[in-house]
Order: sequence, then structure tokens, then C-alpha cells
Amino acid sequence: MKKSRAELEAEVRRLRSEIRRLRSEVQRLRAKVKKRPKPKVRARRPRKITKQELKRFLEQNKKTEAIARYYRVSESTVKRKIREYGLQGLRKRGRKPFVKRPKFPKPIKEWITTRKYIHDLNKIYRFINIAYPPFKYINPKTLVCSDRKGNPKGKFTTVGAYFIVEQSNVYFVNYSRIRYSDKPVDFDEIYAWAKGNMLDILGEQYRRAAFAIERIIAFTFLSPERKPKVIRAKGGKHGQSR
Repeated sequence: MKKSRAELEAEVRRLRSEIRRLRSEVQRLRAKVKKRPKPKVRARRPRKITKQELKRFLEQNKKTEAIARYYRVSESTVKRKIREYGLQGLRKRGRKPFVKRPKFPKPIKEWITTRKYIHDLNKIYRFINIAYPPFKYINPKTLVCSDRKGNPKGKFTTVGAYFIVEQSNVYFVNYSRIRYSDKPVDFDEIYAWAKGNMLDILGEQYRRAAFAIERIIAFTFLSPERKPKVIRAKGGKHGQSR
């Protein structure tokens, strides 16, 4: 049935009134969000500076800046403690000897076993502990782990990252899980997100840690049905379990 002109004009007025109401509601919600107070960041307490530990750092020729960052204090506090404990002159003068950083091994095949991949890394880094991803194969170019010689099939919600960290010139393998979505998504989507963002996320997550992140060495992709696990080595020629 065709509406009359008066009915159409009444419908237009009603829609305009509804638009004005929605605009005012949006402005009210925006103002409410702006007024919301920011959560307070809880400052971490400084560590206690002991003479024995400080002496060990000085004998290792650690910089004052690095020692202050470890204890979560200022550099002037570290210098004052050095004077109080009478530890002046323990650090060697002059520039530190150049230490060649280990190079990442070049992949020979597109897909290799995760054990061979970790063993090759261990020959270079000499890890304190060795962690094997719970998958049979890995692609050294993309760092993707899978139980088949190909990208994993299915939908996933969580990314697991194995990465090398360095602390006091010692290397070890760490592991962290990041949930991407509550709803499972395709592999291409979650891998593209992990490849572009995981290093920044880990840097923010461990920004106050005493160690430094060297690089990511493996990605694992987990679905709601599969729970992750970490397989520890029993020890070997270059590494030992902790």
C-alpha cells in the first residue's frame, strides 16, 4: 500500500529525531570514557644491594647503568654503595674486549626436525637449559612448528613463542603464550599477527626483567582442544636441564 505524503513526512521526522538521540548518546558515552581515571601503575620495589653480589658484578666488569637497572635504583645509589663497601678499583679499566655475537644457523632444508634445529642452536649459544617445542617439525625460515612437513591445519586461538634470552653472557630458552582471539581463526591470520607483533609484545611483557631478549626461534599454534606442554632435555654435551 502506497503511503501518503503526510505519512512519509512523519516517518522522516521520526528518523531525524532518532538520529539526534543516538548522537547525544554517543557524546555522553565519549565524555564518560574520558572521565574514567587511568589505572595506577604499581612501582616495583628496589632490590637490596648486598656487598657480595655487588662485588661479583664489579669483578665481571658490569657497567654502573646495568647494575642500577638490575637493583631498580639510580646510578648514584650504586656509586654510593660501592664507596660504603670499599669496592673501588675492582672493575678493569679500558674498553671491554670485543665479543662476537653468535650467528643464527642458515637452514639447509625447508622443514627439519625440532630436535635437530634446537641442537644446532645449542652448539652456538650453549644454553643453560634446552626446551623443545612439542611438535616434530619446524620451518627455520618462518619459525613455524608443525607435526607435518607443512603449516598446521585447522583454526587456532593462541600463539606460543620460544625465544632466546641473555643474562650475564649466558643464554637460555624461554617460552610464553599469547592469546590472539577467543574465537578460533585461520592459520594465515594468526601467523601474520604473530610474525608482525610478537617481538614487541614480548619486549613489553618482559621490559622489567633482568634478562634481554635475543630473538624468537619458534612459533607454535594452539587450538582450544590442544593444551601446550614443554619438553625439557635431559642434558647433553652442550646443555643441561634445570
